[in-house]
Amino acid sequence: MATVKQLTKQDVLFVAGETDNLYQHTAGLVILDTTARPDLTFDNFRDAITARIRQVPHFHWKLHEVPLGLDLPYWVEDENFSYDHHIKHIAVPAPGDREALSDVVAHLYSKHLDRRKPLWEIWFIEGLADGKVALLQKLHHCIMDGQGAMKLGEILCDFSPDAEPGPVDEAIAKARAGEVPGQLHMSASTALHLARFPGEAYRGIYDFFRPKLRDKLSWGKQEHPDKPNIAMAPFNAAIGSDRGFIFGSLPLSDIKAVKNAFSASINDVVLALVGSSLRNYLLKNGELPDESLRAVMPVSLRAKDDDEFSNKVTNSPVTLATDCEDPLARLQAISAETGLAKQQARKGGMGLMEIMQIMPPILVHAMVNSVSAEQAPQMMGANLVVSNVRGSSEPMYIAGVRMETMYPMSIITDGIGINFTCVSYADNVDFGATIEPDLVSGPWAIIDGLDTALREYLALIPKRPRPKRTATRRPRKTKAAK
Repeated sequence: MATVKQLTKQDVLFVAGETDNLYQHTAGLVILDTTARPDLTFDNFRDAITARIRQVPHFHWKLHEVPLGLDLPYWVEDENFSYDHHIKHIAVPAPGDREALSDVVAHLYSKHLDRRKPLWEIWFIEGLADGKVALLQKLHHCIMDGQGAMKLGEILCDFSPDAEPGPVDEAIAKARAGEVPGQLHMSASTALHLARFPGEAYRGIYDFFRPKLRDKLSWGKQEHPDKPNIAMAPFNAAIGSDRGFIFGSLPLSDIKAVKNAFSASINDVVLALVGSSLRNYLLKNGELPDESLRAVMPVSLRAKDDDEFSNKVTNSPVTLATDCEDPLARLQAISAETGLAKQQARKGGMGLMEIMQIMPPILVHAMVNSVSAEQAPQMMGANLVVSNVRGSSEPMYIAGVRMETMYPMSIITDGIGINFTCVSYADNVDFGATIEPDLVSGPWAIIDGLDTALREYLALIPKRPRPKRTATRRPRKTKAAK
C-alpha cells in the first residue's frame, strides 16, 4: 500500500487562508557583511546554498491539493524540481539605502508562492549603498513555524566562515514526501474526515464556551475580568495586495538590562517597546485610542527536543498598555498579563485558531473571506501581532560570509494591518514590521521609536550606589627586638 503524507490540522489556516490580498508566507531579510569576502557573487552563493539545500528533503516537496478544498492537501515530491525556479537575484536601485532595500523586499514579498512548485524562494540582492549584499528567503507558513525556520537556519548556515557541512538530524535527513494519493484514497480519507467533523466541531465549540458557561453559573462567586474592548487604530482596516516593510536593530544587552532591572522577561520588554513606540506614534498623529491597544502573541507549543519542521503554535492576546502614560506602569501591566496568557494557551483549551483547525479547508477559506476588517480585531482580541523568536547567540555564516542582521517579515490580514516580528541574533534583537502601506504613513518613525523607547527604559533603571571606600591604615612596622 502506498504511503501518503497529509498536512496536519495545524496547517489548515495557512493553506486555506490565502486570498488575493492575503499571503501565508513569511520571509527573512539577512544583511551579509562582505568585508572579508568582497568577491561574493550570485553564482558562488548559489553553488554554496544548493549544496546545503540538498540535505533538506522538504525543499523538494510540493502540495497535492484535494478537489474543492474538502480535505487537507498532501506533500508529494516535485518531479520537475529545478533550483532555477527558487534561487534568484535582483539589484536595489540607487541610492541603495534602507528605504530602497525596503521597497525591493516589499515588492518581492507581495507575490504568492507558486503552489505548483515547492513553496520557497531565496533572493540574492545586490546594490546596497555600503557594498554589502542582502538575502531574502520566502517560506510558506505551512512548511514550518518560526522555531522550525530557526532550526532550518542552523542547517543552511555555519558558526565559522570555513566550516564543513555538519550532520543533519536524522529525523530531517530521512524525511520523505508521500506518494501521490489515488482518487480512491483521497475520497475515502475525505469522507472519513468530513464524517468526524460534526462531532469534533460540537466538542470544540463546547470546550470554547465551557469557561463562559461556568462563569455564568458561578452566580458571582468568582470574579472574572470582562473581555477587553478592542479599540480601533488606523491600521485596523481592510488591506490591499501591497506590503510595506520597515526594520531595525536594538542591542540585546540593553534589553536584558531592562528585563533584569524590572523583573520582566525579554518578551515583556519587547511588547513594552512596541507599545511605547506605537503610543508615541499615534499620539503625535492625534490617533491614539483611549483604550489600550492589544497584541496577539504567538505561543510555541513545541517540546524542547522537538526538531520537526512543522507548525506547533497557538495565539494569545495581551495588552500593550498604550493607555498608560508611565512607561514603567506599561511594562508592569504587560508582565502581569503575559505569564497568565502563556499558561492558558498551553493548557490546550479551545480558542479561535483551534476551532478553525477542526474545519475542512473549504470552510476555513469561506470564513477568512467572510470576516470583515471591522470584525477581525474583535475576533482575534487584538489590534496587531507581536512575535518574538529566539535565535542564535553566536554569529552565523552563510556561503562563508557573516550574517550581520536578520529581519523577519510576517503575515498581516484584513483588520490587522501591522505585524511586528523580532529575532534575537548574536548581540542584537532584529525587528521587522510588515505593514499595509496605505494604512501606516511615515512608518520609519515607528522603528526609530523603538530605540527612543529603549533609551527611556534604560534611564529608569535605578543607579546602584558605589560602595564607599574606607581608608585602611597599613600596620606600622616595628623594629625587631635585639
